[in-house]
Amino acid sequence: MMTIRFWGTRGSIASPGKSTVKYGGNTACVEVRAGNQILIFDAGTGIRDLGNLLLKEFKTKPATLHLFISHTHWDHIQGFPFFMPAYFKNFQINVYGPPARDKSLKDLFKFQMDSEYFPVPLGGLNAQITMQEIREPFRIGDVQITSFFMNHPAMTLAYKIFDGEKTFIYATDNEPYRYTLNAVRKHPMATQYGVELDQKFIDFISGADFVVCEAQYTLEEYRSKVGWGHSPVESIVEFAIKANVKRLALFHHDPSHNDAAIDAIVTHAQKLLSTQKSAVQCIGAAEGMTIHLG
Repeated sequence: MMTIRFWGTRGSIASPGKSTVKYGGNTACVEVRAGNQILIFDAGTGIRDLGNLLLKEFKTKPATLHLFISHTHWDHIQGFPFFMPAYFKNFQINVYGPPARDKSLKDLFKFQMDSEYFPVPLGGLNAQITMQEIREPFRIGDVQITSFFMNHPAMTLAYKIFDGEKTFIYATDNEPYRYTLNAVRKHPMATQYGVELDQKFIDFISGADFVVCEAQYTLEEYRSKVGWGHSPVESIVEFAIKANVKRLALFHHDPSHNDAAIDAIVTHAQKLLSTQKSAVQCIGAAEGMTIHLG
């Protein structure tokens, strides 16, 4: 059985306030408990509250945490310096992420905690911290982890988690290839190649029990943001239908969207699914929400 809890669902920058109470203002962080494994996806500002809970849960007992970073844009790592388990010796924190272009994953984390930006260096943390760049599938206990490269300005991974019974997918910060390649080339062959690349993502999420997928923009908003590495909700719904996923959580909400705007996006997605007579269940990911698979 897997239990999924959202600690941060916002994209780009934290946006707390009266108008974002329902879906939350913290940036990306999702916790998954699979058997006796604790998996954490991204270290946006939401990871701070998760860390405080883990301190209360384990106190001085040894604990191993597995932190999966989709990519190192600020909204996905900015909470790590405030993740309190990193300051205590009883915690083992294994960090996983995509291969970098010219700097290692560890170098990028060290840079964020340079004295110009933060008072405590990465080397000053007391937890046992390892960093691994993912290049192939691997296992953590009974959990199988598979990754997939997304279409985003930084090296970005989606993650598939299979516990032997259920499949969970964390897939944020992705832009349909067919739009970006067409914008660059403006040629039918480019569009067709983009469709083929998008199909690879559809294949990756095919049949999943629960997919957390970014849907930052409406189609109207997206038209002025092509190449930014994010998706219109219409594309995500299309992909979910083609992949025949069971449940879809819209994620990485735009910081300019208040609760009413996100409600409208979720309702729009649900209507699109209904029009297509799809069995996909769609929700808006909200801070504090817990989902049980199994």
